[in-house]
Order: sequence, then structure tokens, then C-alpha cells
Amino acid sequence: MFSVKKKLVALLLISMLTLSFAVPAMAVEAVAVEPVNSTVEYQEISPFFEQTEIFWRTYRGHLQMRVWSVTRGRWLTDWISA
Repeated sequence: MFSVKKKLVALLLISMLTLSFAVPAMAVEAVAVEPVNSTVEYQEISPFFEQTEIFWRTYRGHLQMRVWSVTRGRWLTDWISA
């Protein structure tokens, strides 16, 4: 008799054949696409680096640092022992 693996392979092949005949039968309509407006002005994208500042402090006898984002206006890290 057939093993489970052979049955699964046969079922997979039958499914693939059935689907391959069913897909072309579907009607697909072509849609006209209008060309993109060529009068659009292109702007140059200029990447920039994030500007950061490092702040140092001595807290309970330990040197610590923290990074401030000048670009975003917020702290990027908590106080880190150096």
C-alpha cells in the first residue's frame, strides 16, 4: 500500500495540476495607465548627520556621561557610568 509520504506527494501534485488549469481561466482586464506628469520638479535629497553632544557629570564619586541629540532635541541615553 501507499505510505503517508507518498499520499501527500500525490495530493500535492494533483492540487498543483488542478490550480495550474484554473488560473488561466480567470479573466484579466488590461487597465490603461496614464503617464506620469513630466513637469514635476525634482528636489535633491541631502542626507545629514545627527548632531549630538556628550554631557559629563560626577555622581556619588563616579564619572557618568549622557548623550543629547541637538537634531531631535531630546536625550538619546540615560546616565552611563564611564
